Amino acid sequence: MEDMFGREWMKNGCNCAQSVLVSLAGEVGLSREMAMKLACPLGGGCRAGEICGAATGALLALGMVTGNTDRLDKETQQKAYALYIEFDRRFKEKYGALTCRGLLGVDTSTPEGKAYFHDHPELKEQHCFEMIDGAIGIVRALLRERESAGSADGI
Repeated sequence: MEDMFGREWMKNGCNCAQSVLVSLAGEVGLSREMAMKLACPLGGGCRAGEICGAATGALLALGMVTGNTDRLDKETQQKAYALYIEFDRRFKEKYGALTCRGLLGVDTSTPEGKAYFHDHPELKEQHCFEMIDGAIGIVRALLRERESAGSADGI
């Protein structure tokens, strides 16, 4: 399981947020164990059909690299926010929404929606797997762009 990527993590038991963060863990300075724990509550749109778990896993990865550690360091915080906003823009441009409800067309926060999602595995196969791999790709692209721009002055 060590060499799996994105969707393979989900196929092997991870939720969507875990699949993204575990895939990026080594690149952002996290152990796989810590990535699993941090992303656990975020899958399925925080278990409520809200912001896509693939997106939240990606944002956690970006935060590990760009987030401020000093509460008074507003300059770093604002640069990080700009990167997160750019991630959101690219994700929405590619997939059309940022919430599980909007992406899947079903409200998985209701018993009926959960049952529908469970009874239609093609939703996960056609949408979730693609969004997991796509979110990872967007993070990697943003980090490359940031690095090539000279990290402090990048995106």
